[in-house]
Amino acid sequence: MKAAVWYGQKDVRVEDRKSKELQDNEVKVKVSWAGICGTDLHEYLEGPIFISTDKPDPFLGQKAPVTLGHEFSGVVDDIGSKVTQFNKGDRVVINPTVSNREKEENIDLYDGYSFIGLGSDGGFAEFTNAPEENVYKLPDNVSDKEGALVEPTAVAVQAIKEGEVLFGDTVAIFGAGPIGLLTT
Repeated sequence: MKAAVWYGQKDVRVEDRKSKELQDNEVKVKVSWAGICGTDLHEYLEGPIFISTDKPDPFLGQKAPVTLGHEFSGVVDDIGSKVTQFNKGDRVVINPTVSNREKEENIDLYDGYSFIGLGSDGGFAEFTNAPEENVYKLPDNVSDKEGALVEPTAVAVQAIKEGEVLFGDTVAIFGAGPIGLLTT
């Protein structure tokens, strides 16, 4: 399969790669749509920032080279033997954030974290694997293309929540990139 693989600063190669072996708790996704995040651009121009180059990522176990892409949607192509919530053909979106999740959600859900597409191979490929707990079905009224915007939209929503912004409040948003526009 074709994949956009990060090897180092200003070194991303489109190359043929084999799909990774599917683990018991994973869903294999045929990627339909993927967004290029500012984080992907920063890894390309300035990295490594989040991508581990000297030892395996503590949450996802991979180090460079790594297939980029953490904003993506697709269709379930295969499921691991312990997967119970998905079937082949389901349209899905991926929450790329992987964490121990041992803190209370109202305090801070993430006690250290990594991302599919930075700490392990991501959505800039024909196929990628994701843990079942990070996969969500797309409603029929949400297109695959719109599904690729779920992760950046979640970032904007979290900014609003953390800022405790209410209707009628006046705020300043610095930056009119995708996150800034979604926050607006």
